[in-house]
Amino acid sequence: MADNPKVFISYAGEDKERFVQPFAERLRSQGIDAWVAFWDMLPGDKLVTKIFDEGLKSSDSVIVVLSKFSVGKPWVREELDYAKVRQIEEKVRLIPVKIEPCDVPECVRATLWEEIADLSNYDRELERIVNSIYGLYQKPPLGPKPAYARHDVPTIGGLSRMDSVILEHACRIAIEQGHADLISGERLVSELGDQGISEAQIMETEEILEGRRYIKMLPVIGPPHVYDFAITSAGFDQFAKVSIADYDKICADVATCLVRGQQMTNTGVAQALCQPIRIIEHIFESLEYNGLIKYATSHGGGLQMDVYSVSPELRRRLERSD
Repeated sequence: MADNPKVFISYAGEDKERFVQPFAERLRSQGIDAWVAFWDMLPGDKLVTKIFDEGLKSSDSVIVVLSKFSVGKPWVREELDYAKVRQIEEKVRLIPVKIEPCDVPECVRATLWEEIADLSNYDRELERIVNSIYGLYQKPPLGPKPAYARHDVPTIGGLSRMDSVILEHACRIAIEQGHADLISGERLVSELGDQGISEAQIMETEEILEGRRYIKMLPVIGPPHVYDFAITSAGFDQFAKVSIADYDKICADVATCLVRGQQMTNTGVAQALCQPIRIIEHIFESLEYNGLIKYATSHGGGLQMDVYSVSPELRRRLERSD
C-alpha cells in the first residue's frame, strides 16, 4: 500500500449531498485518496474505463455506501460485484458502510460492515473506517503473563504454581528485610497485585501454606484479609532449595567457615561470604536443627547468632564431600 492509500467509493447519486461528499472530504483529510465520480470524472470520460480501470482496479480498498437507494442501483451492484472479486482474489479490503436501514446485498453479508446511525455525528465510526483502511487495530498492548502462569516458574515443595509464586515472593521480601521479621500482608497484596494475583488468591494460599507448616499466620479480629505471617524454617528451606542459586554450595561454604573457625557469628559469615543475612540465619537454624552446631542468640541491634559448638559430624560431612 502506498503512503496515501487509494479508496474507491461506490454510492448512489441520492446519497451524495447528505453523506458521500462530506464523508469523502473527511477521508481525504486523514491522508486517504478517496476516489469518487463527482471529483474524478469529467464530461467526455468513458464510464467503464474511468470507473473500473482507473477507479476500482487501482484502489487499495473499496467502500460501498449502503442505503435504500444504492442497493437497487445496477451500477452500484456492478461495482460491488467487481470489488467482491478483488476482495477474494487480491485480498483488497471491502468496507460496507450502512447509512440507513436497508437490505444488505447477499455478497457482503459475511463481511463486517460499519453502521452509521447519525449522519451528522459519526466521529467514532469514521475512526474505525480510517483504521480499517490503514490496517490499524486498536488493541491495548499485550502485557506479560502473570507470574504464576509462566512456564519457567519453579514449583516449590509440591505446591501449585500459584502457591509457589506467592511463597517465593514472601521469601524474597524476607531476604530483603534481613532478619526473620513478619511478612506484611498489606505489602504482599500490593506487590502481587501488580503481577495479576488477587487478594482472594493470596488468602487461599496462606491457608495452604499454614496447613503445610510453611508459614505461621497472625490473624487479627475483623473481616478476613491477608494476614501478616512468619515464614517457618521448613517453608524457607523449601524455597531455598529451589529458588536460591547454588544453595548447596552456600551451605557448604557456611559449614567450612564454622568448622575452620574462620567466622562464628551469623553477621560474620554473611559478610565473609557476601550473602544476605537471612539466608545465613536459615542455614544456621538448619544446622542446629540437625544437631550439627549450637549457638546462643541475642537481639542487640538485630538477631545475633554466636556459634559456640560445632559437631565433629559436620567436619566429617565436609571431608566426605571433598
